[in-house]
Amino acid sequence: MDPCAVVQKKLASDEKCLICTETSLLLDYGKSPRYLAVVEKQDDHVIFLFTTSRVPVLSPGDLTVDQVLPIDSDLGCFLDSSNTAKSSDHPQAFKLRLKSNQHNLLLELPQQQSTRDLLGQIKSAKDLYTQNAGFGSPPTFSWLSKYCSRNSGTTNPFQDDVFDPLAHMNLTSNGVGQTVDVATAERQGFDDDFSNMLTLNASNLANSQSRESLDMLDRDEDEPDTVYNIQKQLGIGYGLELPVGQKSVTTREVFVKRYMAQREVEFTNIEKLRVFCGTWNVNGQSPKESLKEWLAMDDEPPDIYAIGFQELDLSKEAFIFTDSPKEAEWQRDVKTNLHPKARYRKVKSCRLVGILLIIYIQEKHKPNLHFLDSDQVATGIMGIMGNKGGVSIRMSVHNTSFCFINSHLAAHQEEFERRNQDYRDIDSKMKFKQFSPPLTIKEHDITFWIGDLNYRIHGMPIDEVKYNISNALYGKLLPHDQLYTQLGKSDVFSGYSEGDIHFTPTYKYDTGTDNFDTSEKSRIPAWCDRILWKGNGVRQIRYDSHPQLRVSDHKPVSALFDAGIRVIDVEKSKKVYEDVMKKLDRIENEYLPQVKLDNTEFVFEDVKFNEPQKRVLTVANIGQVPVEYEFINKLDDISFCKSWLNVTPCKDSILPGDCCDISLMVFVDKDTAGDLNSKAEKMEDILVLHLTGGKDFFIPVSGKYIPSSFGTPIETLVQMHGPIREVAVGDLISFGSPKANTSALGSDQPYTCPKEIFRLVNHLFKYGKAQEDLFLQPGNQGEIQQIRDALDTGNPDLIPGSVHSVAEAMLLFLESLPQPVIPFAQYQTCLDCSNNFMLSKQALQKIPLSHRNVFKYLCAFLRELLKHSENNNLEAKFLASLFGNVFLRSRPGKEDRSPSRREQARMEEAKKAAFVYHFLTNEYDE
Repeated sequence: MDPCAVVQKKLASDEKCLICTETSLLLDYGKSPRYLAVVEKQDDHVIFLFTTSRVPVLSPGDLTVDQVLPIDSDLGCFLDSSNTAKSSDHPQAFKLRLKSNQHNLLLELPQQQSTRDLLGQIKSAKDLYTQNAGFGSPPTFSWLSKYCSRNSGTTNPFQDDVFDPLAHMNLTSNGVGQTVDVATAERQGFDDDFSNMLTLNASNLANSQSRESLDMLDRDEDEPDTVYNIQKQLGIGYGLELPVGQKSVTTREVFVKRYMAQREVEFTNIEKLRVFCGTWNVNGQSPKESLKEWLAMDDEPPDIYAIGFQELDLSKEAFIFTDSPKEAEWQRDVKTNLHPKARYRKVKSCRLVGILLIIYIQEKHKPNLHFLDSDQVATGIMGIMGNKGGVSIRMSVHNTSFCFINSHLAAHQEEFERRNQDYRDIDSKMKFKQFSPPLTIKEHDITFWIGDLNYRIHGMPIDEVKYNISNALYGKLLPHDQLYTQLGKSDVFSGYSEGDIHFTPTYKYDTGTDNFDTSEKSRIPAWCDRILWKGNGVRQIRYDSHPQLRVSDHKPVSALFDAGIRVIDVEKSKKVYEDVMKKLDRIENEYLPQVKLDNTEFVFEDVKFNEPQKRVLTVANIGQVPVEYEFINKLDDISFCKSWLNVTPCKDSILPGDCCDISLMVFVDKDTAGDLNSKAEKMEDILVLHLTGGKDFFIPVSGKYIPSSFGTPIETLVQMHGPIREVAVGDLISFGSPKANTSALGSDQPYTCPKEIFRLVNHLFKYGKAQEDLFLQPGNQGEIQQIRDALDTGNPDLIPGSVHSVAEAMLLFLESLPQPVIPFAQYQTCLDCSNNFMLSKQALQKIPLSHRNVFKYLCAFLRELLKHSENNNLEAKFLASLFGNVFLRSRPGKEDRSPSRREQARMEEAKKAAFVYHFLTNEYDE
């Protein structure tokens, strides 16, 4: 009898069993037969787990409700990493773990069509819950209480007690041993730090496509999570050498590492690894051609693959949600088309919207792989949108550290400086946080930087460019290539090398052809897609494009390298280590550290909002011993410097006779401008430079900050009838005080809305309402600074810069408000009523009038933009998500990176979008 029909007879009339399949619950003492069903009631979906008195089930009396799991944000569903084949009577079975706040179940399911259908139902239900939670009322599942009470005899009898013994015995309420997640994916470096939301593809059951499982697609399931294996993955060894990449803990270890590095030639051997780097902007397309011509064109297989994609997903949903079906498609296609002469394991993958980086390594090298970590930096509009930016994965093989970066820099021919700034942002902000302090890109032996760097050919007519291409006269084009002309001549990609280019430009083609762009825009061909490297012992073997792949308007590029890696001879390293320790003992007994500073005070003049200023402090070691320095906190301070000041490196070691340049950068951003504008904080600080085993140096740092409308409260802005640069400091403070009144204004009355916001909105409406990709294309930083000056000084009347720069300036202006448009006090209230338009309108009545006027004015403007969506391609959901994060901000606090907080943050993002969505799709009239 169909088990689905049997389950249906146990349900109420308005409850429907969508699918049911046989499974086994894995317990410490063995397996127990169960039936797993997905039940639907209206938009609620629930997993039911039934015990059964016989298999196959024949009647409703055979089934008893065992567990009930709502399919909501708490539910995680993913493949278990332990070896299924060894514990199963069915070699084709696999293990599936269901986890929520109350459940942790391990099930065994057969690889058959019914199982694929079941998992497809769970995925669909999960997607529906996410949608409803974002733009409606999330289910309460209150109707499940009648089922939960039936199995009350199996619940934890201590769960309501102050002390629950089961919680301290690592047991679930049914006595089943609960897996201790010691080797969590995050600690192993195998997690992309996204949600564990199920995104299984029914056509390939063995490869779960959740964010976690996509990253762990090729993890060795024969290798259990023993302490030894966890140590290997984390790079924790028992040898005397200090592995590359591990931050030293003590002063002695710092200098042991330094002296060992100086003598490493005495105990290391150099071995060659062949590294394949490939990059392709796929223009949002799905794979339609074999990738072997790209990934497996060489006779011998590479040891490491680093494969980067850009524009993986161009849908608006990709900007808002973390999951993308396109990623799963390309991940599978890459795996299928790796070189057939070797066996590979995926090390890690990392995705930021449409930017995806995948690293594979030959299976034989896996035991020597450790210290895995990843990070991502968004450089799109406001510096947070992930349509542009970079992702990075670092790892160590033997004693050599690798860093791979895949980036997509700013587009368009004229955005040369924006691309340079994107590089600087990625290079400076990319941090590998599993290390303390976090590692940077520069702290690696070998770095490969790949991607759609978007640098163009300039200063040459398109006809001349195409003539040179058709005659393979690439040498005449390269002097006009924006990247080629600055490599080695500026700070952009400083220290990086690129091989000689002997292939046709890779952009832009008519999709499906080898013809350059024949559209109305007729873009100039360019080498947008590049592969660079930095580090000793790297030799490029080839550098090619692959024009036979035509699915995109870009052509893929690949390069093959030989990279020399250091392999330690343990016995020799022990002898060198003993010599180093003896030398340190002798030095420590004879000398004290001594340094000389080239400057003891720093004064920054005319500091402006969002415009960094930099100075350099040089510290020279004039003593006879190595010196370790560190900037330390002053008494009762939580940081060694103010938030508007950045010091790098904040900790380092200097050998005798050497110098260290320390960067001191002053940068007033949206988080620090408010206190400086209001004079609640002065631009004054004292740095304490501490020498380990020596004395402290006190270095005053001060600056003159020019107040800006960016970072000024709405209440102050509406009272200022002139530009902020013309307002006396005393008046500026009085405008923002609680006792401010119209006396400071004379006969003038407050504005309904700040004139700065009015000018920005008016400009966008007049010149940008039909602009394609409005609020998606980032602005130019130089132009944004000009816009700031125009708002702060009142000149010129016409706001300078492109529409995209004005759009980003407006978002930055709103982000910089000390109190957001919806004040902090009303934040939670607005979230709580986000599922109801009437309640949302009532919540607005509680915010100050000036804030309410700004909200109404901006929402009216956004509704007008949506009337031109045929031209600007804007959608209400996208604008609701973007401006929801601008209008509604929680109070600043300590960053919480725990999984529970990340899930809560995702729910808050959805509610913020839902709140704003009401006012973009409905007229608001008080």
